[in-house]
Amino acid sequence: MARKLEFCFDFVSPYSYVAFHALPHYLKGVEAQLVYRPVFLGAIMKNTDNRPPGMVPAKATYMQKDLQRSCDRYGISFRMNPHFPMMNTRPVLRIACALTGSDQESFIRTIFHHVWAAPEPLKTDELDQVKAVCEAAGLDGAKMVALSEDTNAKSAMIANTENALERGAFGTPSFFVGDTLFFGHDRLDYAVELLKGSQPVG
Repeated sequence: MARKLEFCFDFVSPYSYVAFHALPHYLKGVEAQLVYRPVFLGAIMKNTDNRPPGMVPAKATYMQKDLQRSCDRYGISFRMNPHFPMMNTRPVLRIACALTGSDQESFIRTIFHHVWAAPEPLKTDELDQVKAVCEAAGLDGAKMVALSEDTNAKSAMIANTENALERGAFGTPSFFVGDTLFFGHDRLDYAVELLKGSQPVG
């Protein structure tokens, strides 16, 4: 049975955007079940006394260059979202929690693109904007917007966030193989080694 690789992400995190596109490169030919875990980064930061890199001037300067390097490596577009880092992503995280299969992946891809790459930056709590970009991607926009207030989706997002915290997460993107945590898209090679069984799950 294929091991699970759990991908904990928040759309507010530009490195989660990079990780989403890096995953296919690392998982090519690897027997693994990729599981998306939308989490609320604000709660993770608060509960671990962490600070967003964009709030630390030296990190913010470095991050601008590093993000472009990272995006160039995976051949993806990037431009800074003017709403970063004060973005309310809870509505779109709930939608991602409520979806499964290809609809979930398509939604995640769409939101990441419009937050971090499309010419017109998406404001993630403007549901008219969310509906429009979903419909342009061939998704049911009205259904997506309705899911943003779904009770089960709200509970799932909270549960994902609490579970990630309990297992040691302090930011996003975070990856779990079993209970082993890997932080950052640049640690995916380590996660893949574990998936392949070259080191014990722990």
